[in-house]
Amino acid sequence: MSKRKKRKYLVETSAVPVALGQSTPAHCDHFTQQTADGMLSTSVYIRKEFVQRWIRDYIGMAFTVDHFSDLSQALFHLNQAFSVRAVKTENHAIAVLLQQKGAISNCRNMAKELGRLAVGELKRFDRLFRSRISNSCGCRVGGKEMRVDYNHFFDDLRRFVGSVDVVSDCPINEFLGFSKHGRAPRLLEIEHIHKTKSGKQLAKLYEATKWITCTECARIGDAVISLEQPKTVCLVHIDHDFKVLCAATGRENKPILSERAVEN
Repeated sequence: MSKRKKRKYLVETSAVPVALGQSTPAHCDHFTQQTADGMLSTSVYIRKEFVQRWIRDYIGMAFTVDHFSDLSQALFHLNQAFSVRAVKTENHAIAVLLQQKGAISNCRNMAKELGRLAVGELKRFDRLFRSRISNSCGCRVGGKEMRVDYNHFFDDLRRFVGSVDVVSDCPINEFLGFSKHGRAPRLLEIEHIHKTKSGKQLAKLYEATKWITCTECARIGDAVISLEQPKTVCLVHIDHDFKVLCAATGRENKPILSERAVEN
């Protein structure tokens, strides 16, 4: 009897933390059970989102904490971020560090630990997701490597942040095909797409014939992921919009419950 071939799962950005084991035990068990029959994979684009959503914020926290002489002052300052996502990322980072290191009161030590967290999390991501789908959207940020020498640690972190800054001439424009009857216009022909967060943003950019840089691309990430997903791969996601997006592209998807849903 031939051995059954494992399914290939493409883990969408919202499901990456639980895939890395950074959620409650029940939520992690749920993810493991749902994906036990397959092999986990990523894309250069999803890695780009992980870097921009988590790693870059961790490094930014390290620089901010290092600026203050008192940790409570640094936390008060970080709490003033206007982005809800940024505050969630910062709380997540502190929770992980407290879990790993226990109490930390010294600002310089906390800053170093946050920097090490950024380095370690990106390495964990790359170890878990050794398999990648083809970079058909042409993302030039997600494949950047982080190289650090702890003798000049913060300089190397700054260098990495600079390397994942905004790209103005990204091939994503050709991939989406705004100027012709390309992928994005065809996707937008489907009415339900306009009810998704990324679909609404994609429609606005298309109507304005906007040139896409990393700034605009951050608003349409879900749509890009769904357009890039190969037919042979099942998308694993927590974000409910992917049910609509995958139905529109004719791709398989597997919803994972959120942490709150599992615990409730």
